[in-house]
Amino acid sequence: MMKKTLIAVAAMGLVMTTSCSKEWLEDYKVDPTRPTDVTEDVLLTSAQAYYAMASGDVIPRLTSIFMQQMTGTDRQSLAHNRYAQIGEGDFNTPWGDLSYAGGMYDLNLIIGKTSGNSPHYSGVAKIMMAAYLGNMTDCFGDIPYSQAFQGEDNLQPVFDSQEDIYNSIFTLLDEGIAECGAASSTRSPGSDDLLYGGDMDSWVKFAYGLKARYLNHLSETAGYSAADVIAACDNSFTGGDDAIFNFGSSANQANPWYQFTQVDRNGYMSQFGYMYDHMANMNDPRIDLYKDASDSTLMVFWGGSASSPQPWMTNFELLFIRAEAEQRSGGDPTATLVAAISENMDFVGVASADRDAYVAGMAGADLQKVMEEKYVAMFSQSESWTDWRRTGYPALTVYPGANLVDIPRRLPYPQDEYLYNSSNVPMPLSASPDEKFGTDAGGTYKLWWDQ
Repeated sequence: MMKKTLIAVAAMGLVMTTSCSKEWLEDYKVDPTRPTDVTEDVLLTSAQAYYAMASGDVIPRLTSIFMQQMTGTDRQSLAHNRYAQIGEGDFNTPWGDLSYAGGMYDLNLIIGKTSGNSPHYSGVAKIMMAAYLGNMTDCFGDIPYSQAFQGEDNLQPVFDSQEDIYNSIFTLLDEGIAECGAASSTRSPGSDDLLYGGDMDSWVKFAYGLKARYLNHLSETAGYSAADVIAACDNSFTGGDDAIFNFGSSANQANPWYQFTQVDRNGYMSQFGYMYDHMANMNDPRIDLYKDASDSTLMVFWGGSASSPQPWMTNFELLFIRAEAEQRSGGDPTATLVAAISENMDFVGVASADRDAYVAGMAGADLQKVMEEKYVAMFSQSESWTDWRRTGYPALTVYPGANLVDIPRRLPYPQDEYLYNSSNVPMPLSASPDEKFGTDAGGTYKLWWDQ
């Protein structure tokens, strides 16, 4: 009996020892539906889809109202005409969900995985990171970057100055250009690249286009160089290889303008206001391609269907940038302006005879003419807001009964930053509405390049 008892005790001890080690649980720790690592091809597709929404949803809707290209006609969009009912909580999604915790985080993972061993993936990721940073800083000014994406190692990153962010943009673009242009024997993007299908030459041109855009944003700073802007344009698109993001036809793959104006919030925004009055006065043949004659909510070309295109960078934008740089350097921008308008009209489908009749009136173009024409051509993108802040064109007036003293020149920081990183946000939550939107007399929180 004693022998049997000892054997039983020993066996129990063995079971207890094994149980305490928990080795038998090792195979059950990994949830197959929640991978601990993701390959760069999956991350790239995700980052591009996030960017399409981050640059095409909340922000351009608001800035199109600021720029009087669209008019709010119902609910909160009606209040947006007066710059009312726009709060910190409105920017949690484009800042956090779509950018920092979305596409930018994915891109940072790609760069970490591939730098030094897969230059094409690394290069594409750096170019896209530059695009994200440009989109964010031109709305909010100082933003996190140098300490961002560290997870639990640093949940409260500092905000880098906008000047430093611009320097980071140019560094990322230069590195991306070099890496996309390098020979590679390792994996390269292919069908996972929703923009170019892995065409590295097109990515290099896109990067130079972004470089021209952001160099041109410095027009009111001491660092502006028209020659550098033109040189970047020279290395970018020549037509036919624009950076155009194409959406699908299903509800969860649709163009965000179409989702908002036709599906989710039909009637909230309509197409009338300063831009359409200007187009009518100019007998602009694009007007019927911008809005439907019987439905003022329908953006015929830019948001008329689920698969309407979203431009990330086009040859016609580059030509407008070049025309501005030519004018600023003392040249005559007329020929380049005519080319820019013609490219845009061809893109949206204007008949050649109507196009030629319109551009015939562009002789003797000045900065105002260049910017007014670019304002119309860049409809549906927030770039028009940046151009207006830099140049003052078109000469818009503040909406009657507005809650601010002037048209907004920046956006407030997101609510989540005040909740989780308040010690680093460079604007107090108690700032006045005019300070939060950059319209106070002292320009306390105006952007670095908007001085």
